[in-house]
Amino acid sequence: MTVGLPDDILHLVCDELSEQRDFATLFECASSSKRLAIPALSALYRAQHAAPVKGGSESSPTMAERLLVIQKWSILWRSIVLSSLSKTLFPYCKYIKVLDFRDLNYMFEDDMFRGQVAQTFFGGDLSKYHKVQDTPSKARLRGRAPLLDRTSIIDAIGEDVTLQTHMAEQITGPILASALVRWIPRLPRLRSLQLWDGAALGDERVANLITVHCPEFDDLSIYQWDGDDTDHKLSVFIAGLPSNHLHGFETISKTGIAAESFLSLNSHADSLRDLKLAIGADAVPHLGLLKGCTNLELLDIVDGSGTIDIEKTQNDVFLEMIVWLRDCHKLRELNFTKFLSAAALLAQVLGDQNIRLEHLKLDSYLVKDQRDFHLALTHQTNLISLNLEGNSDTITFDDRSTFVDSLSHLKELRDLKLVFRSDEVDLLTDPEISTLVENLPNLQELYISGYGVTDAVLEKMSGLRSLRSVNFFAVTTFTIDGLLDFVDKLGPGNQGLSVVIDMADPESALTEEEQNLVREALVAKVGGRLEYQLLRDYDAFYNSDEDSD
Repeated sequence: MTVGLPDDILHLVCDELSEQRDFATLFECASSSKRLAIPALSALYRAQHAAPVKGGSESSPTMAERLLVIQKWSILWRSIVLSSLSKTLFPYCKYIKVLDFRDLNYMFEDDMFRGQVAQTFFGGDLSKYHKVQDTPSKARLRGRAPLLDRTSIIDAIGEDVTLQTHMAEQITGPILASALVRWIPRLPRLRSLQLWDGAALGDERVANLITVHCPEFDDLSIYQWDGDDTDHKLSVFIAGLPSNHLHGFETISKTGIAAESFLSLNSHADSLRDLKLAIGADAVPHLGLLKGCTNLELLDIVDGSGTIDIEKTQNDVFLEMIVWLRDCHKLRELNFTKFLSAAALLAQVLGDQNIRLEHLKLDSYLVKDQRDFHLALTHQTNLISLNLEGNSDTITFDDRSTFVDSLSHLKELRDLKLVFRSDEVDLLTDPEISTLVENLPNLQELYISGYGVTDAVLEKMSGLRSLRSVNFFAVTTFTIDGLLDFVDKLGPGNQGLSVVIDMADPESALTEEEQNLVREALVAKVGGRLEYQLLRDYDAFYNSDEDSD
């Protein structure tokens, strides 16, 4: 098969298989001949971070199968570590692009990683990495096995592996503050750090080492960072990098990021494309300081407190953010979570002809107060994905009409998620859902809440020729005839359709036999599947009005 093919073609073929995550074929190539072994193995290990066994992600319905996954997972990591010690035939670690210590930590945490699996992993040359926590005397008396000292183990493994992973472009996971100072000079191709604890950046030498040794570094993600001066330390790190180098920056949980770091991010205003911020109440009033970052393509803001309405309490900040977002002409994705002023803010931004979003997510807003936001949405005709979540209490006929009419303008939508809570009257019922379905012919994924949803919606929905997933998080009264008729009208574009009915009205529930008929019809027609659940706490749902009275 490989006779006559030059080596560069073999490498290209293996690279393509790696891009497609076709690990089985790459393994067969590696096993088939000496000529194919090196390109196949190098492609395999460049993509090892995406292997199906990593993270224990492989579905395992039985304990035996679960154990097999953990064994494969540990063997993969053992081969990587052994290769760094020159104990394998091929230098697997030299091919690695992503050094995912987060994944290694998950493996050590897994309950199945004990007994024989752990003994095998830490056997032979890896015995030096077997480090345990000090076990209290009472636990020792009870015969409990000491817990692994995961932090020390990962640090020791990382110390050896990073000596050989010169191709590594990304490091993720729980890394000690002292480790980056040792490891960075060994990683000339490092582009990205995804840190569990931002304290690893607390040493002021880190930014300078990255500047000197990692000219392609452009992405930073931090999960958490506790301390009183974290904002200052983070700002010093950001400012210490070469100007306009960061393309992506993310804080995921509590990090203390606030005014100083926001100002430092402006030193990367020309390069910064993706900005994801999980912030606290103390940072919200300083968001206007980011006004220089106008080349953003993605902006994601999560207000962890969910308590500050800057339109009402910090109007100067509210106005600054309007100006800032209007200047972000390259913005394509915008997400707000628990940000109480988001809808009012976007009402002043989305109408700007220079703002052409493709993805928008917004929660925590009152439908009745945001007519201007809904009208502004009509200008965003490039939207592919829209996720709106909020409260629909005290809505009027005009509120509902404006909402549905505005969304009906978004003809390019592929993915629509609408989740609204109400103690009074639901925003979405048969007429509203039917209107949306009729006017959004390109929908592929639909997740929708509501009340009193019947077969009439299914009849309209059968016209969505590209629908692949529909989730009714709504009180439904579908009949067996309505569902079978819906399935019968599906076409080739609906292949693999997933139908989830999560809140079926118990008074009109399908029998087990009827559910199975629909499942069989879905499989036969488009290879699809059905999940069917009754409304939980039926009495509480239907008596809520009486209880409130």
